[in-house]
Amino acid sequence: MGIAERKEREKQQRRNDIIDAAERIFFTRGFENLTMDEVAEEAELSKGTLYLYFKSRDDLQFAIFMRGSDILMRMMNDNLSDESDGYRNLLALAGSFIRFSKEYRDYFNLFMHFETIRMNELNIDQEQIQVYLKEQSPLALVSRQVARGIEDGSMRADLLPEVFSATLWSQMLGILVVLTNKADLYEIFDLKADDILQTHLEIVSHGSLGSKHETR
Repeated sequence: MGIAERKEREKQQRRNDIIDAAERIFFTRGFENLTMDEVAEEAELSKGTLYLYFKSRDDLQFAIFMRGSDILMRMMNDNLSDESDGYRNLLALAGSFIRFSKEYRDYFNLFMHFETIRMNELNIDQEQIQVYLKEQSPLALVSRQVARGIEDGSMRADLLPEVFSATLWSQMLGILVVLTNKADLYEIFDLKADDILQTHLEIVSHGSLGSKHETR
């Protein structure tokens, strides 16, 4: 291993160590209580060194968000099939997101946090955010399957793909938030979260089917 390669690996390891330290604080106490001083102390680094890797608390939070997003992307990609049409792949992606919300609750809560703030007000490289959201995010993956569904006839073609994708994504986030916050209420009425999610997907699907499914 060359010197340059070794230094790059050490740099990446230190960056991961910083994110690990920030996660321990954030997932225990909440992002509002996280300070760069505390992250530096938890990571056993000077504050100056910390700022070499992350220019702000927002920048660090986005790095945690992307780590969770990478997990969700792997789960989603594992459930995609070249043999399935766009519509059925979208149902598979929804199932992946449901499982992610249960198995990675902390990351899911961070997703919800990002839904409540304006991205352009964050102290982060805005170009980085835009490239990520448009090309590498779970929403981008949903958009590609919507486009595939329109092309193969499994989804309706009279809606703008970008609007269609954003609507489906927003609906899924909304139903998961309600299920998370109202789980005890559903238990009183002996309603299961999985049944509610499945019913929601069926209702949505009837409004999104294309000509390929009209006779089914």
